[in-house]
Amino acid sequence: MEVQSYMENGVLIVEPSGKLDTFNAPKFGAELARLLEDKPASCLLDLSGVTFLSSSGLQVLLAGAKTSKKEGINYRVFGMQEMVNDVFFLSGFNNFIESFETKQEALT
Repeated sequence: MEVQSYMENGVLIVEPSGKLDTFNAPKFGAELARLLEDKPASCLLDLSGVTFLSSSGLQVLLAGAKTSKKEGINYRVFGMQEMVNDVFFLSGFNNFIESFETKQEALT
């Protein structure tokens, strides 16, 4: 798993790639927590490069959402592949983390 991040018009974009599973989720979680420490106004997770999402990966997304809510950070995800999208929706995460198909939609 690799994690890239950059700022775009004041918005933090985080791009994990690979499997977000039991093995990789802690690394991604630590990196996401570190990035959220800077308290950006918004954080968008580009999940287009994530090929697998386990319950451990969902826990990391939830931790990021909780931190963001506490700090007043707008937190959204976008670009999920079909399998990742299915896991996200079947687990009910769409009820408390906004998700979008494209970055443009997530930015508006």
